[in-house]
Amino acid sequence: MTAESTRIWRCPSCNRLLVEKGVDYARARHAELLAPTRGGSVEFVREATWPAYLASLKRCRCGSRRELKAVPAGVVRGQLDLQIDAVVLQ
Repeated sequence: MTAESTRIWRCPSCNRLLVEKGVDYARARHAELLAPTRGGSVEFVREATWPAYLASLKRCRCGSRRELKAVPAGVVRGQLDLQIDAVVLQ
């Protein structure tokens, strides 16, 4: 993962770095989250929780609703794998 291949965003409230991911990534994580769910209403649970789950991935983990700021590609260097969270932007 490099800054050139993915867009990186910064939360203005907590300065956490976030890597932009696609909706497919969010769907896969949501499916993993619901995998242990048992019972006859798995499809209902999936459909009911998907909008809230997607909305939660569009914000920083700190809970701020402020608009994320794009980080220029040349500014971010080095290994970010341990310092970043995922964010889904549409």
